[in-house]
Amino acid sequence: MKPIDIEVEKQQQLIKKLQKQNLKLQRFYDEYKRVCRNEEERIKELNCLYQVAQCVVMETNVDVALDRIVRIIPQGWQYPKDSCARICFMEKKFLSPVFFESSVCQKENISIDRQIVGAIEVFYHPRLALESKNPFLIEERNLLKGIANIISFYMKKLRDDEKRKVIQQQLLHADRLATIGQLAAGVAHELNEPLGNILGLAQLSLKLSNMPEQAQKDLSKIEDCVIYSRGIIKKLMEFSRESPLCKEPINLNEVIDNSITFLEARCIKEGISIVKKYAETITVTADPNQIKQVITNLTINAIQAMKNGGNLIFSTKKNSKNAILCVEDTGIGIPGENISRTFMPFFTTKDVGEGTGLGLSVVYGIIKNHNGDIKVSSEPGKGTIFEIYLPLEEN
Repeated sequence: MKPIDIEVEKQQQLIKKLQKQNLKLQRFYDEYKRVCRNEEERIKELNCLYQVAQCVVMETNVDVALDRIVRIIPQGWQYPKDSCARICFMEKKFLSPVFFESSVCQKENISIDRQIVGAIEVFYHPRLALESKNPFLIEERNLLKGIANIISFYMKKLRDDEKRKVIQQQLLHADRLATIGQLAAGVAHELNEPLGNILGLAQLSLKLSNMPEQAQKDLSKIEDCVIYSRGIIKKLMEFSRESPLCKEPINLNEVIDNSITFLEARCIKEGISIVKKYAETITVTADPNQIKQVITNLTINAIQAMKNGGNLIFSTKKNSKNAILCVEDTGIGIPGENISRTFMPFFTTKDVGEGTGLGLSVVYGIIKNHNGDIKVSSEPGKGTIFEIYLPLEEN
């Protein structure tokens, strides 16, 4: 072989070797670019998750938080300019800017305690489907699940916080009522004796002969005022639960009928129709006199709320634990700001002389003393509903 041929062969081998090395470098470079691209995608996804988490940490308004989140979501996807998002929650919809619907979509449900309450949808522009059958990455599916989990946790936390506030208010309310009850009992005991003396002396004086007419009128007013005051004292005693309970099995429907018998004539006079919606016989263990007091107080309260007539509805039903008595009127209702003070002693919106503000407090005390519960709901101009829960006899 000639020297020149040997040299050519060496150069060719060197070229092949360089080509192989170049191919390896190209593959390495392509792999490097792929890794970098993947890292960029992961950084985008983590940044998206971080911003979503910041929203739920900083924002207490659900609508504002979801509106911010839906704007953040497209930024975490591979093609942010060709993507948009929609969040559906409790019949509300939140859309990202430049929203469009497409068949290229992925969806994840929002659940609270295994109950679906909404969904997140991410759409890609239809042209991306022409380039790839499934343009969504596996990581994007995981990202969507992560965002849905964050929103679910956020909703559950808000719900639990709201429940906690309600429980705290109930505890504060019960503590305040207990304190006022102790005060009321003390005041009632202190006032009973002097009021009794005043009433006795006034009645004795009225029996005197040759009493001037004006003096008789004044003494009669004193007598009426003392009797009225003693009525308030009696309510205070009932509110403070000084009266012992005499529980026995009672038919709730019959007790309601007996309680409203003496008020039916007044209802007719006021143009109020009484409607009864009783379930089958419901038996509870309770003090019949105190339950009658509850029904009477609620009935009077309803009558006073229907100056122009209306419907007064008594209904009973039961669940696995409680008998439920509902007293519903179609009166003026209770303003929202007063609902929380409904059962507070001495709180009343009635005119002077029409109420002491103790009727509903007495109701609250009696029901709680029976290990029951009472709830009120109202809509101004439409009426009020009182729901009373009493443990069933078998419980």
